[in-house]
Formats: sequence, C-alpha cells, structure tokens
Amino acid sequence: MGDAKVSIRHPDEFPIELNMQDSKPNPLTPAIFQLICHSSQPYSYGDAIAIKIPSVANHLEVRGTIQSCEGQNGCYELEIGFNSEDSLMRIRMLEQLCYIQRYRRHILSTEGRDLTDQDAALEWIGKYAHLFPA
Repeated sequence: MGDAKVSIRHPDEFPIELNMQDSKPNPLTPAIFQLICHSSQPYSYGDAIAIKIPSVANHLEVRGTIQSCEGQNGCYELEIGFNSEDSLMRIRMLEQLCYIQRYRRHILSTEGRDLTDQDAALEWIGKYAHLFPA
C-alpha cells in the first residue's frame, strides 16, 4: 500500500451508525485508509468509534478513529481512519456492499431489471471492482 493515503466516500443513501468506543487508539498513527461520511453530530480528532451500516450488513462492525470533523451544511463531514489490515478489509467489504446495492437500485430504475443480490454483485464486480480503492 505504501505511504499514500486512500479514501472512499460513503454513499449517503445508506444510513451509517457511529458509536463512540471507550478506548482511544493513538491518534498520531497515520491512517492507511479513510472513510469519508456524514454525521448529524460532531466528533473529536482521535475519537474511537464503531461503524455499522444496518441496511446493508447489520452483523458487520468496523472500528476506526476520527481523523477530522468539519461542519458542513447543518451536518458534519468526517474522515475516519483505519490502520489495521483487519479493519481495512472489513471497511472495504462493507463499502463494496453499499456500492453494489446502489448499483442494484440504479439498474432497477434505469433498466427495469430486478437483480438478485448475487447477480448485482457479479455484475458490479465485473464492471467496477477494479476501480474501487485498494
């Protein structure tokens, strides 16, 4: 992965749950991957949080660290960093599920095809997986 920071923007149509955690990882460790998302409440730099996206995968939780929080149009734009390979794998999987569901909805509205989750995943992977941040 090198020293370059990689980011992905979470699609707003999938509500994200952010829950504060008791422990605080070292906020000085640079994140190797960042998720950019919106929140109705502010967080502080270094806050440890757990992330869930119940509409996509209720059972999957990923822990990260707030890297920045900027007020923006009545909400907050967060950059959440991930340092471990496990967290990186989990957040990428969770975000890919969001993008696959977005693709599934798009195909239904534009082409009228009601894809199964598996068919949507196969099509999305074939068309877009190579563009997804690694």
